[in-house]
Amino acid sequence: MINENNIEQIKKYGICRDTGEKRRKILAEIGFPIGVKAEYVIITGCFQAETIPHVLKDLKKLLDHFQVSYTLLEKEYCCGWMTIGQPAVMAKNSLDIDRFKEASREFIMENFAQAADLGAKSIALFCAACEPNYANYANLTDLEVITYSRLIDRFFSQGELNEAIDYYAGCYRFRRRITANPLDNEPAERVLKRIKGLRVNYLDNKLCCYIQPHLAQLAESIKTRKIVNICTACHLNLKEKLEHDGKVASKMLPEIVWASIKK
Repeated sequence: MINENNIEQIKKYGICRDTGEKRRKILAEIGFPIGVKAEYVIITGCFQAETIPHVLKDLKKLLDHFQVSYTLLEKEYCCGWMTIGQPAVMAKNSLDIDRFKEASREFIMENFAQAADLGAKSIALFCAACEPNYANYANLTDLEVITYSRLIDRFFSQGELNEAIDYYAGCYRFRRRITANPLDNEPAERVLKRIKGLRVNYLDNKLCCYIQPHLAQLAESIKTRKIVNICTACHLNLKEKLEHDGKVASKMLPEIVWASIKK
């Protein structure tokens, strides 16, 4: 049974835990514009500012480098995945999943309304957990709803980096429990191919890094000292599971792209 207090938490604070003050402070310190008129609204998610602020910093550097018109929302509403959706999916409780989708729709529509009020044309999703929920309701807004990978792909023309990496797109198993809309991984692959000198070993994205036997297979197939992800959840999991021995570093796409163009 879904804890309705978790839904009320998001309604009150916009975030699935605490008041969101720490998150907002970190984003402001990074220098993100918040609540200003812009073409693109970036949805960062509830946890990324605290867990991977360095990746968000590199994403901001890219947006500034490309002179993108962007902003964050004054009160970004959580999609509800971590505290409402994931427990329902893991319990395989269809009633709770339906209740989660109902609540998620309400929160996402709030974000759509804020973005429209700011004159935005597009919403770009940084958080991989948010993306499938937005995919369900993208047809309910005139806003374009895209991933941050597609946003980078739209502006990044070329870079140069003499380096070898492993690339893991992620399996998105949970995603298929939430939406039937397919995820387009091609933008990230196009971006990587535009980096001159970058040598990429593509890992099997049918393997799930959260399933131990699959993780073992992924680890065995790694050929370099750096594994690059586009999924925020995969990045954090692989960082925890693979970086402890110092042999492999887990990175995200914005870090690699920024490294390829910075002077």
